[in-house]
Amino acid sequence: YIPVTLNAIRVDTLVGCDLYLENCINNEVSYVLYCSGKNVIKSDKIEDLQKHQVKNLFIRKEDKKIYLKYVESSLKHIVNDDRVDIKEKAYIVYDVAKNIMSDVFEDPRSGEQVARSKTWVSNTIDLIIRSKGSFSGMMSMISYDYYTYTHSVNVSVLGLLFAKYIGFGGDEMQVFGTGLLLHDVGKTQIDPQIINKKERLNDEEFARIKMHVDLGADILKQTGCVDSTSFFPIMQHHEKYNGKGYPNGLKGDAIHKYGKISGIIDVYDALTTKRTYSDARKPFSALKIMNDEMTGSFDEKYFKD
Repeated sequence: YIPVTLNAIRVDTLVGCDLYLENCINNEVSYVLYCSGKNVIKSDKIEDLQKHQVKNLFIRKEDKKIYLKYVESSLKHIVNDDRVDIKEKAYIVYDVAKNIMSDVFEDPRSGEQVARSKTWVSNTIDLIIRSKGSFSGMMSMISYDYYTYTHSVNVSVLGLLFAKYIGFGGDEMQVFGTGLLLHDVGKTQIDPQIINKKERLNDEEFARIKMHVDLGADILKQTGCVDSTSFFPIMQHHEKYNGKGYPNGLKGDAIHKYGKISGIIDVYDALTTKRTYSDARKPFSALKIMNDEMTGSFDEKYFKD
């Protein structure tokens, strides 16, 4: 069983999975069915839990995806609920995003999954813009264990926080954040053994990895659901300011600002995340590596910010 916050459960809704209460008697823990997933949860049940200061219910581990799909449908309500702590909102938003991206990576050609991604970005922007303490709250829940889909979520969260910091408006954050969230979709077409290889890639393997940029763009264009401006992070997150990046070797201001920023965020998250072939670096250490060992790769205008 795993805990779920009561703040994510809305009155008169169907959660879709069984909810349990945890009992502890003589150090023996047991779980008692509180509300069947087939039943709508009524206000008197929620009020009774709140009266007894119950903050968490429990679900079976195997029901987590069902539960997160339910929470996703209530995300706007949760983000706008002033009774919910910013840190708790951040964890809910992050867990929902991981679930969405897991589905995106299973079926990247689905317009439905892209639409879910865009809605998540919109709700996350609302959280970042309207909530005091959103930076520390969002940063606290970022995962430092690397999976392609958690990396995508991290890059989107970090990029949106940076976008707010440098003055992007809501509409600009939306197209930018969508591109960030979907920037690595092309890796679904690459052999996982190459992506997760511990040793240095050979030339053939690296050439294959580099194809993920074009592959991802092609897949997302076919959905017809992605704004043209969102393709800048997707297409340019591996371009370098000095022209030594890929896939097109763009240089300087030939790289769109979304491409420049996404390139910085992409490298930073990769360095600060535990990988199969390297441990996670501390933020200062990662930035020092980027400054000292990747000279010329980034536009100083954004990197120094």
